[in-house]
Amino acid sequence: MTESPRSAPDEPDDQPVLCPFCGSDQTEPHALFGSLMLMEQHYCRACRTVFERVRGNEPPKSTESK
Repeated sequence: MTESPRSAPDEPDDQPVLCPFCGSDQTEPHALFGSLMLMEQHYCRACRTVFERVRGNEPPKSTESK
C-alpha cells in the first residue's frame, strides 16, 4: 500500500487571529474551549488580553477605503 503525500492544510487557522482590542496579530491559542463549546480562547501578547472567538470563523478582512 502506498501513501499519498500530504498537502498543506488549507484551513483558516493558518492565518493569524487579530486581537479585537488592539488589532495586533501577535496572538496565540490560550484554550481550546471558552465559555461555550463553540468558542475558543486566544491570548494577545501585545495588550496581554485573553479574548474569545467563535471556532471556525475566519479573521476579519481588512477594509480599504477607495
